Amino acid sequence: MTSTDTAATETVPTGTATSETATAGSTTLRDGRLLTLARTGWDDPRAVALRAAMDAEIAPRYAALRAAAPPPAPPSADDVETVVLALVDGEPAATGTLRRLPDRLEVKRLFIDPDHRRAGLASRVLTALEEEARDRGAAELFLQTGNRQPEAIALYERTRWQHTDVYAPYDPTDGISVCFWKEL
Repeated sequence: MTSTDTAATETVPTGTATSETATAGSTTLRDGRLLTLARTGWDDPRAVALRAAMDAEIAPRYAALRAAAPPPAPPSADDVETVVLALVDGEPAATGTLRRLPDRLEVKRLFIDPDHRRAGLASRVLTALEEEARDRGAAELFLQTGNRQPEAIALYERTRWQHTDVYAPYDPTDGISVCFWKEL
């Protein structure tokens, strides 16, 4: 794996009201494709499209379980610190969000486009979110996933996240939430 200098950042227009900060360097993936991680806003249309694909894939897994109780409110532009967008050969391939809760920072909406899975993007986006949290002074980071997402649970366990009690705004009695914590 080859990488170039990724220490510097630059602001790049996205064609919308939001802007992104992209690393000055990129990384070559094992298969030769070029990976660039960009920091952007919640409303970036590329991230919006990836989150919509996530909803389409994941929502059916929980439809029967959520019949009695609605899911917690998703993040909004007001509570999002940053969105990491993974671009492979310039195309949106993965996204993850760092959300601000009243008492902590939380990883949300980590999703890899099916055409880009098995390339290590999930762990790279997760690591970028951890670095963002550290840069904001966080000593720890939290996340919530669902019990019908074994691939997500396996990722978090593999990357040394620890299981923790279900925290607000999630319902500890719904039987769905699986929460994790990591010291940074």
